[in-house]
Order: sequence, then structure tokens, then C-alpha cells
Amino acid sequence: MTNSQRPVEFNHVGHGTETVVQLVEGGNEPPLIIIHGGGGALQPFEPMKKQFKTRLWGIQITPTTPLHTISAQAHFYFVKIKEKQLHGPYRLCAFSASSILLVSLARIFEENGDRIIQLAFIDHFPTVFLCPEIGVHASGEHVIDRPMARERFIANSFRSVCDITRRDGGGTARRHELAQDLMNAFNGEAASDFAKTFFRTMELYLGAVFDLVIDMSERRDAESLMEGLTAWIKSLKATATVYIASNGVLGEIPTQHRREWWDLGVGRCLLDPKVVYLDAGHYDVLSSKKLIRDLQTGYAPVGATL
Repeated sequence: MTNSQRPVEFNHVGHGTETVVQLVEGGNEPPLIIIHGGGGALQPFEPMKKQFKTRLWGIQITPTTPLHTISAQAHFYFVKIKEKQLHGPYRLCAFSASSILLVSLARIFEENGDRIIQLAFIDHFPTVFLCPEIGVHASGEHVIDRPMARERFIANSFRSVCDITRRDGGGTARRHELAQDLMNAFNGEAASDFAKTFFRTMELYLGAVFDLVIDMSERRDAESLMEGLTAWIKSLKATATVYIASNGVLGEIPTQHRREWWDLGVGRCLLDPKVVYLDAGHYDVLSSKKLIRDLQTGYAPVGATL
């Protein structure tokens, strides 16, 4: 049985059975629909629930979510969103590694003729998946040993998640314990049910990300993985805003590459991107008053009171 065929166990570890969940009731404005991070759960958005005054919906992975390809997952979310909000305009947002899933989802909405009035990426952008040393490893701009490259990509990505978790919130003892629990799950050692499910979910998701990045290059006959990925992202019509945490994903980029990757690669894809830097860690950025206000006013009509 392959990785994509093995089921993910969802037992009291944070995943529910409803794909689109109302987090904040708000008023009559279009809801901001935020996609889960790589772990698939909604717990990281608790700080947002406490501070938001406008409508906020969250998307989570459930037992019925297809995880074999990014395209299948995005189409599944499109259908589930349409069941709750048939007509636009739409406000879409991604946290962490779901950035590439948001691009796929936004393209589906746009191809369907729907209007996206807000497109936000929180502390991640798809190009990070090709960042030297932490992204997909390519030799001569193309992957030669696909199985080995996939394994290396998943391992590097998961180690980055653990590093980010360790640093978050100032590096508290609780964060260090959580990071170790996640690493134990990765290494096949004794770990909590939460850590095991988190790793299994991320393993499947990252495998699908790897396949998409490779396929983008091959399908578009691109000269490099980056060329294929950026061409795909550039096809978006909606204006994007990218929020970057000073001590989040940016902290994982090797020092020698920081100058080139200061914006997480956003400038490679967008002509006039709005990049907002926030003094925070990867997870505690979700508590940022600046982020909370920005997400609520980034689309709001003049005179709206928050």
C-alpha cells in the first residue's frame, strides 16, 4: 500500500468531520475563508476567533478529504465552499504550507468566473517549496532521483516545522516539548496521537506538494522547477497580500540565501505584491493585532467599523 493509499487516523486529535467550519459569526460581510496549515487542523486559529469581529470560516482536513493530489484537495474544498456560499465575491486565505493549495483553489474559482476580492498568504508562499536546502532538491534545475528527492523534501520540511515550533512564542518549554513530540512521531518513536496524526497528514500533503511542483515543470515544458511553478502562480488574477513573520518561515532560510529570499520568493511571481512584515513567530503571528485588523479591513468598504 502506498503513502497516498494509507488512511489517516482521525481520533480525538483535532480534526473534525465538517470541512468548512464557522469560527466567527460576524455580520453580513463575505466571510474570510482560511485554510488549515500543513497539519490540517483548526486549533492554530483560536487566537483569531477571539479577536475577529467579522465573519471567519475555517477549512480543516476530515476523513473524507482527498489527499492524493493538491488538485483533488482543492476541487474538494471548492465544492464544500460552494455548498456554504454559492455566490461570491470570495475572500480566501492560507496559513503556512497550504499556500500552494490556496493558489490551486483560487485558480478554480477564477476559472469558474468567480470574483476573489481578497487573497492572503500567512507566513508562507509556494516558492518556499523550492528554496535552496529546505525545498525540493534539484540537480541542474531538474529532479533526477525522484523517490530520493521526495523523501529528502519531506524530511527537510518536517524538520523545519519542528524548528519553527521550537522558536515560536519565544521558545517556551511547552513549545520545545511539542517540537520533540513531533520529531518522535517523525522518527517512529513513542509520540502522542496528535503528533502521529500531524506527521501522517503532513507526510501525505508534502508528497502531494512534491508531485505538483515536479508536474508543473514537466507539464509546462519549463527549463526549471522554479520557472514551472512561477508561471502557474502568475496566472492568478486576484491581487495577493503576503504576511511574513520575522521569526517564522523566514528563520528557516539559510543565512547565505536570505538576501535573495527576503520576501520568500514572492517577487519572482507577482509584479506588484503587497508584502507585510510582522514581528512574530510562525504560529503566534496569528495573534498579531496588525494581522487581525489587516485581514478584516483588506476588503472592507469605506465606513465599515471594526
